[in-house]
Amino acid sequence: MSQSSAPQILTERRGSTLVLTLNNPSRRNALNPQMVKGLEEGFAAQEKDPEIRAVVLTGAGDHFCSGGDLGAMDLGRGAKRVQFDISRKLALQIAGASVPVITAVEGWAAGAGFGIALLGDTVVASREAGFLPAFPKVGLIPDYGLLETLPRRIGLARAKQILLYARTVKGPEACELGVVDELTEPGRTLARALELAETVSGLAPRALRAIKDYYRLVQPELLLSADAREGRTAFQEKRPPVFKDE
Repeated sequence: MSQSSAPQILTERRGSTLVLTLNNPSRRNALNPQMVKGLEEGFAAQEKDPEIRAVVLTGAGDHFCSGGDLGAMDLGRGAKRVQFDISRKLALQIAGASVPVITAVEGWAAGAGFGIALLGDTVVASREAGFLPAFPKVGLIPDYGLLETLPRRIGLARAKQILLYARTVKGPEACELGVVDELTEPGRTLARALELAETVSGLAPRALRAIKDYYRLVQPELLLSADAREGRTAFQEKRPPVFKDE
């Protein structure tokens, strides 16, 4: 089967865990519309299946995701708006999943891949993984919620130093800063993510849903809030944000 006709998302059930794999290894799993659609369908199916207790999101081959497929971005303005709306919807789907989402990062998580990795409740990364917010290098601002998730993990000041200068953060530093939650040896991230998912399967699902429901309500609201818009604007204008208690 040719790479172009291969499924862009591989879906596998391992007990009560749904494993979704970005499957375009020849392009370091660069995110394209077919991949986005596959993820959207995978998370939608998860919400309909009460037997799924956790989702593991990983990449085929040696890398998690090298970012958006720039070739797929060569669209007209109207089509780009549609594409960005779809990306926003997917970010909210992942962040608002009713079960724990664990991302397993080998190699590069760059651009949109960085954003998607941090939408997970738990981020497991290889010691050799690299996180790169490459957006300023291609004239874009961070998407997939990265302007909210990274500051919430490591603080606004540290996040700005990474995002403003498109600075690569490698595995050990990423763990020290709190960008990721656990480090593994190369090639072991999926195995560790599955171990965590197995732990989840032995916990009370209602209790976990109650915890996740809080974030399902709060996280999307935060991503769409006036404070989130102010944070993005302040980042672009290189000034301190002015948040309001409204």
